[in-house]
Amino acid sequence: MAGTGTRLDGKVALVTGAASGVGRATAKIFAAEGAKVVGTDIDDVNGAALVDEIKADGGEAIYVHANVRNYDDLVAAVAAAEETFGRLDICIANAGTVGGNAVGRPMEDLSEEQWVTIVDINLHGVYRTFRAAIPALRRAGGGAFSSTASIAGLTGVAGQSAYSASKGGIIALVRSLAYQLAGDHIRVNCVCPGGINTNLLAETDLMAILMAQAADGPPMGAPVEAAPGADPVALMNQAADPEDIANAHLYLVSDEARMVNGQSLVVDAGSMVANMWLVVPRDQ
Repeated sequence: MAGTGTRLDGKVALVTGAASGVGRATAKIFAAEGAKVVGTDIDDVNGAALVDEIKADGGEAIYVHANVRNYDDLVAAVAAAEETFGRLDICIANAGTVGGNAVGRPMEDLSEEQWVTIVDINLHGVYRTFRAAIPALRRAGGGAFSSTASIAGLTGVAGQSAYSASKGGIIALVRSLAYQLAGDHIRVNCVCPGGINTNLLAETDLMAILMAQAADGPPMGAPVEAAPGADPVALMNQAADPEDIANAHLYLVSDEARMVNGQSLVVDAGSMVANMWLVVPRDQ
């Protein structure tokens, strides 16, 4: 795939959570558009495999083990980017969690440990990532940040209080940093996906949980029975592929978005238009 585009030629990009899902898709698409990629994760096997795939396609990439709960890991990843490629222009704070067995629990049933873990990975992880990368982007003369937030941060989701709070925090952080860093020629944005076809979605059966909650909760529009095989979450009856979110990150960090700053780009197939969990039939 690498070398098929030129939108990020000459740029160096760091992507957290790059071993799978949105992070993996983002790293590969960035490499395909000419970026030199630094992928980080705690899954070293799949992280190394990602680098092998990028190199096999003619791209340039390295993998650095980094846990977003450890600031020193992220500082080391940024240092590796500058030591290997001479600079850092782009940083994608993507690593996150939906919360595992915390999904679907009322807030009063969440332990403090569950709440702290979700917020620490999703929100504090973005803070640590951006904090570690800001000096490097300043040294490069500017650049672009983007993070993977969620429509849950814009609307809230029942049974996902910690997740919604953490993603809402990302959106607020992006706005604050966009103002703070504008003078450094650094833009800061985020992508707000709806449902995504990733391993996290499959492992938690998140959509089934949320639809059950919607059925038990207050009415949200006039529900319509979904056609067989339809995704009941999105107006377009389909969850996004990781590449859909990666392409949104690509736009936000490219020169095409040079006038876009402090924004939350929603990529949800119309879920929010449909009062988030309204079920609509799909044309057969």
